[in-house]
Parts: sequence; C-alpha cells; structure tokens
Amino acid sequence: MPKSIPLAALLALVQLGALAQDAPPQAPTGTLNLDEVVVTATPEARPKMRQSLSVSSMSSDQIQDSGATSTAEILRSIPGVRAEASSGEGNANVTVRGVPISAGGSRYVQFQEDGLPVLLFGDFNFLTPDMLIRADYGTDGLEVVRGGSASTLATNAAGGVINFLSKTGETEGGTVGVTTNLGGGRSRRVDFAYATRLSETTGFQISGFLRNGEGLRETQGATLEKGGQVRMAISKDFGGGNSAKLFLKFLDDQTPTNLPVPVRIVNGKIQEVRGVDPREFSPYDSKLPKIGNYGLHGGRAADINDGLRSKSLALGGEVNLNLGGGWTLNDKFRLSRNSGEFNGILPNSYGAAGNNPATNSPTSYDALYLGARFNDASLAVNDLKASRAFKFGEGQTLTTTAGLFLASQKLDLDWEIGGFESSLPVNSNTSYGPYSSFYKRNLDLSYESVAPYLAVGFESGPWNLDASVRKDRQRVTGSFEDNGGGSPGSQGVDYRSTLNSYSLGVNYRLNKDLALFGRYSRGGALQSDRILFPSGAALAVCGNSCFKGIDVEPNRVKQLEGGVKYRQGNFSTFITLFQAKTDESNFDLTTGVSSANKFDAKGVEVESGWRLGNFRLNGSITYTDAEVVESNNAAYVGKAPNRQAKVIFQLAPSYQAGPVMVGASVVGTTKSRDAQTTALETELPAYTYVNAFARYELTPSTTVSLTANNLFDKIGYTESNTDRAAARSINGRTVSLSLRHSF
Repeated sequence: MPKSIPLAALLALVQLGALAQDAPPQAPTGTLNLDEVVVTATPEARPKMRQSLSVSSMSSDQIQDSGATSTAEILRSIPGVRAEASSGEGNANVTVRGVPISAGGSRYVQFQEDGLPVLLFGDFNFLTPDMLIRADYGTDGLEVVRGGSASTLATNAAGGVINFLSKTGETEGGTVGVTTNLGGGRSRRVDFAYATRLSETTGFQISGFLRNGEGLRETQGATLEKGGQVRMAISKDFGGGNSAKLFLKFLDDQTPTNLPVPVRIVNGKIQEVRGVDPREFSPYDSKLPKIGNYGLHGGRAADINDGLRSKSLALGGEVNLNLGGGWTLNDKFRLSRNSGEFNGILPNSYGAAGNNPATNSPTSYDALYLGARFNDASLAVNDLKASRAFKFGEGQTLTTTAGLFLASQKLDLDWEIGGFESSLPVNSNTSYGPYSSFYKRNLDLSYESVAPYLAVGFESGPWNLDASVRKDRQRVTGSFEDNGGGSPGSQGVDYRSTLNSYSLGVNYRLNKDLALFGRYSRGGALQSDRILFPSGAALAVCGNSCFKGIDVEPNRVKQLEGGVKYRQGNFSTFITLFQAKTDESNFDLTTGVSSANKFDAKGVEVESGWRLGNFRLNGSITYTDAEVVESNNAAYVGKAPNRQAKVIFQLAPSYQAGPVMVGASVVGTTKSRDAQTTALETELPAYTYVNAFARYELTPSTTVSLTANNLFDKIGYTESNTDRAAARSINGRTVSLSLRHSF
C-alpha cells in the first residue's frame, strides 16, 4: 500500500486533467467549499481555488458533529494534521505532514484565535496553546493552512497555522444546550450563545459554557472537570471598506491530565498490565495527598486533582481602514493574561524487569508526579499591515503588503517533579505513601519579538503568483535555576535569535473547476525554553552565563509542495505532493535527553468530498515517507522519526432524512515505532476508531443529539516512553446526550 499511494495520486492527476477536458460545465457545488475566501496566513484574502496553498476549513456545525472531545481531537478531521489527541484538553502534540514531533507540543504549528497567536511558542515545556482554546457555540469555524506562506505570515509556523474564528453577531438569535455523559466519568456541561444586531451596522455576540464532573474517565469521586468560558464580540461596519471588531474572552477551566499508563514491553510489543485499561485508567482519587513545599521558592501546596488548569483573560481587536488611493490598513492586537497549572502522575519505574510475567502485574514501587505552575504566561501581540493594489489592465493586478509583527511573551514557570512510594494503579484500598521531591526548577523569562514582512501578489487572468519574506528577530532575557546536580544556581539569560524566511507560490486555473499550484518555502521555529538545559561540560566552562551574550540558532524547515484542486458537480478534491526537510535541536524533559536531528519527509495528501442528495461524504488520506538523515545519535539515522506513521486517514459520512441526521467520523493511522534506539523501543500498532452521532429535531428550534466517541472502544496508542514501560492511549468509548434549543 505505501509504495503505491504516490503513483496512484499521480495517475489521479492525469485522469482529472482528462475529465476536465470532457466534462460538461456544472455548478460548483462540491463539498470542499473551494470558493470560500481564505484569510488565514495568506498574502491576500482569496478563494481556495485561487490560492497556491493547501488549506482546509471546518464550519461550526462540522465541529459540533465531529464528536471531538478536545481541541486537538477536532484537528484529526483535518487532512495532513497529525494530532496526538490522547492527553485530554491540553498538552497535545500537533504537527503537519512530515514535520516531526520530537518531544512535545506544536513547535512548527501556530494556534490562533481570530488571526493572532494564543502563545508565541507551541512547545513550551508543560504549557501548550491548545490548553487555552475551547470551541463553543460562539466558534464560527476554523481554517488550517499547511506549509506554504505560513512560514512568512506567522512566527514559529513553518508547518502551518490553525486559526479558530469567532462569530461576531452577524446572525441574530440564541442557543442553549445541555450535555451529559452516559457511562464513563460523570460530566455535565451547559453551552450558550446569543447574537443580536445593535444597529444595522453593529453586531454583538456572547457565548460560553460551564461544566462540572469527573471527565471522560472515572476519577474515583474526584471532580476533575470544573469551570468554563465566556466570550464576547462586537463588530462595526463603518462603510466604504472601514470596519472594526472587538473580542473579549475569559477562560477558567480545569480538566484531567492524561499521561502514559503502566504497560509491559515484550519483544518490542505493548501488552496490557492486569488491572490497567489504557483507555480508561485514571490515577486520580478524592484521597490524593497534596504536594507541599512546591517548587524552589515554596508557595502554596499543589492539588494533584487540579489536573490541567487553564486561565486566560484576553482582549483583542481588528481594525480595517480604506485609506484611499488603493491603500488599505489592517491592524490586529491581542492582550492576554495567561496562567494555570499542570498536574499529572505516571509510572516511574515500570521497566521490562519491573513487571512480573507470572502475574502480569507491576512489582516496582513508585509513581512519578509531574507538576508545573504557570504563574504568568501573558502575551501582548500586534500585527499591522498596509496593502495597495495596482491595476495594470484587463484582469491584471499587483498587490503589495508590508507588515510588522510585534510580540512580548512572558514565561514565569515553576516545576515540581517527584515520586510517591507506591505503585500504580491505586484504588480505595491503597495509598500513594510518602512523597519525595526529585527536581525543582524556576524560569522567569521574557521573549521580545519583532518581525517585519513583505508580500507581493500578481494576478493575470488564470495566473496567481505570490512571494513573501519575513525576518524574525528575538531577544530573550531573564533567568532560570534548578536544584539539579552541578547547577551553579541562578543563571542569567540574555540571548538573541534571528530567522529569515521566504515563500514563493504559483496557482494556475485551467478552468473554473480545475487549478494547479506549486510552492517552495523556507521557515522554521525559534527556540523556546527547551534550549535552557546546558550539559555538565558546558556548565564547567560558562558557569552561570551559558545563555548570555550569544546568538541561538533557530530550527529550520524547507518545504516543496505542488498539487491540483478539482471539482465536478457534487465532487471536489484537493491533492498535494510534498517534501519537508527539518533541521532541529531539542530537549525532552521526561527522559533528560538532548538531541540534534535532520529529517527528510516526502508524501502525498488527498482531501475529497462528495454529495449525493442528502448524503455527504468527506475524507482524506496522507502518506508520509520520512527518514532521519543526520543525528547526534548515530543509531537513529536511517529510521523513520519516532511516532511517524506511513498513513493517516479520516472519513466522515453523514445523511439527513427530514428531522433526522446521522453521521460518523472514522479516524485511523498505520503502525509506527517509538522510543527507538532504547531498551524499550516498541511498536505503536495501527488503529482505527469511529465517532458517531445521531440528531433529531423535536421541533424546528429544539434538537436532541446522541454522540459516541470511540464507538467500538478501540485502544489506540499514540506514544510510549523512552525510560519506562508506559504508554498513552486514546480514550475508550464515551457517549453523551445533548439537548439544544434555539430562539
């Protein structure tokens, strides 16, 4: 199968070209919305059919029907996006076709709300941007740009941009919904939204949710889900191309942290430990002890049952001005005060020898606690750009855009890592026992970023050409300290980084229903806090000045992509051939290993949609052939990157018959390998799981829905651990019932 997919894609291109010559003209009613205008990470707002990009979108209804239980799981419905959605409502690992996940987070993908990042970096230790995003009834949809001009129109986004869009009161009315779990963990959630027109030119939107319960897994009486979100938006159209929007968000939400659970690794295969179901296991309990003397500087005790705590107060806005003479001005700003906590437990010593084959039970004794307190992760960001369109004749337009991106990211973070003298799992008859602190760390850093950029686009008849450049300059100041062996105490930080990026794209429309596109780009990602782990030898030389007065090299990504967009009647397809070369350095806190690797990935991505009457089918498949071509670990060279599957796919059929609508989302991946070159190297088996929904309109304004996530209760391992026999799976089957009323 793997070797045949690229050839099949090429044959498909030839066949589609033949169809374009023979097919009679039909109305463009395909399901991929190729006439939809894209505004995310593009030099100009143009329809998908005229963009030299791989771009996908989901509407608010599609998000609701997907059955997804977290932000990361929503992304599993997007072609080419690799989302390891097994950690709960945050701490997910996300990347885009062929660009690696080396340790965690989303280093090369930027998460945005309404066109601006929620965090400047996607791979802070413990803190990831999906922790700060919640979809609710006020979400208008999302746009995902993979590769392309994301390298030059956003910072740390060479892999792509994921942009969640907010409703701003265009459509009047309100909605209230109540959702409850049926089985699994006890959970209740209330959603609401209301929109009204304050005048003919002014819209107002408010939305949010409140929830309370255990979560998707039983937590032995502990309340792990509690909190919610409120969002407001006001839009004003002043006429003549002048408009403004204002956004306000308050998020205070607590959810479980799902970390790897005990397993056995036997001959490179994962086996379950008796009493531990990786789909349902939860280490939480109402009797869990608190962690006292937290961090290097003390402070309040940590409650393990706080799980993931996300708090954000954000104010943002957008202004569009028509300056006359063909000039337009767009300015976006966002001020956010972010904070929270990470609390999780995983097995610490479950090695191959730490399991008794005779009883298939763990015999080692301690549970590892990972804790982090985000005292301040505030972000202030502004993106200002001026554009002008020059008309040269019939159908010829040159558009120039000059922009300036400014950002100030704070990171005040305390770590607490330790262990309990007890084994996992625990139950009402066991105790975690005494706690010992292993490692404490504090970071107090400021990241100041300036990035001017320039984009030029030219349109002439069927041709669209664009080129863009960006220069990211960053200064990092502050300090960090830990109680690790050989540490000289508090170390000052004052270093700089520079990243030059560019992108070139072309799109050619053979006719209104067939277009070819190609693009080359070079970008990357600046280093986050993961770089601040000097080796013992380096400490001996530089003491407490290892990161003062130096230039730090960024991680770099080069991408080549090309493909075709085609539609005929009710069928649409988007096929992209790609190559991505990545050069990066990294540090994995769970293993204490520093790495320097170069990767080369090639593949093909196919997204298609078809509609027949009331039946609709969307699907995608991404084939990736990736290899480590250089590494500081010679044994890693020649292997596929850890957790990189050859094929990921999704299929989403739905059917509506009068007041009834049913549908499903089938998500799958082929096998991969993890913890390679270590004693616990293992295979992550292929898996496919199904989310399904059924919706019935009781009245034109009232709907009842039944949604099943992982309907057939499949185990799907997304990662294993290099140092301990532990692995993380997707959640088991969860079923929820919702009642929704619109007015």
